[in-house]
Amino acid sequence: MASARPMVGASIDDLDTPVTLIDLDRLERNIRDWQAAMTTSGVAFRAHVKTHKIPEIARMQIAAGAAGIVCAKVSEAEPFAAAGIEDICIAFPIFGDTKWRRAAALAKRTRRLIVNCDSQEAARGLSAAVAAAGSTIHVQIDVDTGLHRGGVSCADTAAVERLARAIASLPGLVFSGITTYRSSSFPGAGSAQDAGREEGSILVDLAGRLRAAGIAVNDVSAGSTPTGRSVAQVAGITEVRAGNYVFNDLMQLGNGIAGEDRLSLSVLCTVTSHNDADRLTIDGGTKTFSGDAGGAGTGRATPPAIAQAVDRRIFVERLNEEHGMARTEEKVRLGEKIRFYPYHACTCANLNDEIVGFRGGKVEVVWKVAARGLRT
Repeated sequence: MASARPMVGASIDDLDTPVTLIDLDRLERNIRDWQAAMTTSGVAFRAHVKTHKIPEIARMQIAAGAAGIVCAKVSEAEPFAAAGIEDICIAFPIFGDTKWRRAAALAKRTRRLIVNCDSQEAARGLSAAVAAAGSTIHVQIDVDTGLHRGGVSCADTAAVERLARAIASLPGLVFSGITTYRSSSFPGAGSAQDAGREEGSILVDLAGRLRAAGIAVNDVSAGSTPTGRSVAQVAGITEVRAGNYVFNDLMQLGNGIAGEDRLSLSVLCTVTSHNDADRLTIDGGTKTFSGDAGGAGTGRATPPAIAQAVDRRIFVERLNEEHGMARTEEKVRLGEKIRFYPYHACTCANLNDEIVGFRGGKVEVVWKVAARGLRT
């Protein structure tokens, strides 16, 4: 009989559906292997928690050797600070009095808070809030290295230099360095390995020009799950960031970044309709998988599946809110429970109040997704 509430020790096959699952053996191996790669390369590693939004996983990453975590927004950082994470970066150019005040307050609860910045207006607003709160914030300049979603152009050395000097002159702010996110999805990108080496080299070259102008640059931080291992091999990079690596997904599988044995997040669903031999419907739709299929604006073809069954030839191709319409190349029973890997694990995880961790087919832990929906 299916259990409406996941209980430790229960078989995952007995859980009510849809339910999002984490294979703990794979999760732990992903954390361990990525940290080992960064340590071997001699760079610090900062884990992006927007992927899982679960403080318990962040503590596992810190225990493995991560220097700290990266968050997307101030509100996303707050539950991790409350959980005892002491070194936090907000990798977003926050803007506005409310956010600046919240960041200044958060800085008093952490050992080090880093904030990305790409304008003097944002730096001045942050400084005023920090001065009022009596705290200190480390600031990294967000550099645009080709993705064009924000940041100061890497080609405009003078603009980066002006912003660095302005930050260093403002009360309560410490200019710590430069950072970028480009990954391998920007127009014209080659292989993830080549993109990573180029990303790292561009940032290291910019750091060299700033130092030649007399500006101290301590942090040179870049990377992503597709590019991070290559970025780490560029001499002069001090820190690599990545998030999706803990779960991986069909996106990473399709790009050759991770094998199927590295995919740790899946969703257990039930076949609720099966009136055609090669078509079926499951009880997971956009409210379960998000519908994120990637490809938009990258020049790449949309992938053939939003989700794919674990070890089976069953592909979810369309979604409504509660319906997942799939194509199957094998026999399936009505009422059968099937696990599916999502195309994008990060957006899938964010749809859950809690996620079940399992080992050996048994529920081992149920984690609250503490930062779910925190976007401010």
